[in-house]
Amino acid sequence: MKGVRLYKSSLDRLSRYMREHEMRPSRVRKMVLEQACALKQPFTAKQLEEVCRQEQISIGTIYNAINLFVAAQILRGLKRQRGAAAAEYEFVTGTSNRMQVVCKKCGRVTDVTDKAITRLIQERKYPNFDMQHFSLSIYGECKACRKFIRRTKQ
Repeated sequence: MKGVRLYKSSLDRLSRYMREHEMRPSRVRKMVLEQACALKQPFTAKQLEEVCRQEQISIGTIYNAINLFVAAQILRGLKRQRGAAAAEYEFVTGTSNRMQVVCKKCGRVTDVTDKAITRLIQERKYPNFDMQHFSLSIYGECKACRKFIRRTKQ
């Protein structure tokens, strides 16, 4: 049910953006958007390509659609220190605050919840700025990588 609502609201936003920018609607873009809504978030372009394979949609078309969705503020790219190959995307929703820990060794990303930090950030006021959501990434080394490093040093 959540995927259906996400698809409808994203399609409305996409239609509005395309009208404002005098772009023609496209059946393929709608198909890519529908497939993206069905994916677990965050997702990579490669994962989206895999689910779009049976529709025979090229990777170039998928990247063009992703860029359009980002411009229309339907998706946002998550920045990673591991380079472009690890680029991930997630849907922009009204209250999509995100906190995660990122291992600099293996690249594992784990979502975390910290009510105290969330409350602190949401209570913070910035002059001439109305915050809509936030994304916080904390970088370090995961337990598995630390354990592996200790074993290799012994």
